[in-house]
Amino acid sequence: MPKGKPKEVIEKTMVEISEIMIRNFDAKPRQVRVIVDELPRNRYIVGGVMTAEMPEFEEKKPMEKALEE
Repeated sequence: MPKGKPKEVIEKTMVEISEIMIRNFDAKPRQVRVIVDELPRNRYIVGGVMTAEMPEFEEKKPMEKALEE
């Protein structure tokens, strides 16, 4: 995942992924591990294009996001 997502969003996502894994695999909570690997945008490629060069991967300020909705 691109580095820079808010801590609260990452933690909420990790909890939700854990809950899905526990439910769908009939696992015990202590059996489930969720690891988030944040990478700088200039350290990986999608479809042969550096993500740092992809407009859809640019970070937007909260106000810009709100205006799009």
